[in-house]
Amino acid sequence: MALTKCIECGKEISDKASVCPNCGCPVSTTPSQTLSSEIDTLENTAPVTFRASKKVGPIQIDENNRLFRIYGAIPTNKKKTGLVGATFKGMMAVSTMGMSIAAEKALGLGKTKVGNKNCYSFDDLISYELIEDDSLVTSGGVGQALIGGAVFGGFGAVAGGITAKRTQKKKVESLYIKATLNDFSNPCIMIPLITKPTKTNSGEYKNAFTLSHQILSVFDVITHNK
Repeated sequence: MALTKCIECGKEISDKASVCPNCGCPVSTTPSQTLSSEIDTLENTAPVTFRASKKVGPIQIDENNRLFRIYGAIPTNKKKTGLVGATFKGMMAVSTMGMSIAAEKALGLGKTKVGNKNCYSFDDLISYELIEDDSLVTSGGVGQALIGGAVFGGFGAVAGGITAKRTQKKKVESLYIKATLNDFSNPCIMIPLITKPTKTNSGEYKNAFTLSHQILSVFDVITHNK
């Protein structure tokens, strides 16, 4: 405990007192004391470190801190020249507000890098869509019900809801997921799953569609836990 002078009567009083015991004048916190308190608070605030506790495809989840990021590599099929490649690239450019770098990569061979290392709060996920051949298959997001009441690790957990909305066909030319984020510098991230004509009865298509189920399930859980 230290002594200080009352600004009203000038007598010495304890710096812990809320009012002067001699004249009753309130003892206010000095600017230096306030600044010191703010500095102590900042110094005691540890930075949040992202630690993924769940991972599905390129989606990484930090459940403890309620954070997620879309970052990783997924298998993509070989680029085909002509209308198909041009059409998909055009869709990617429009959906990403002209940012076609992801589109260029999505049409490559082998594994494609998706997203970036930016971390987002669960609240930053605005919406997500599964798009097949320019047609919306299903979507979710703020204010929408869960697609299928999905949980982590549930293979085909949303298959019923998705299958009911799609038209059965023998071949598709593109399948991708679009995630819209509350971030002006990076408003959406595209996750390409199929980028060339693929038969719907092939293992390639089934694997891509299963992965899409799982990713949408993860987005459902994020939305449900906002």
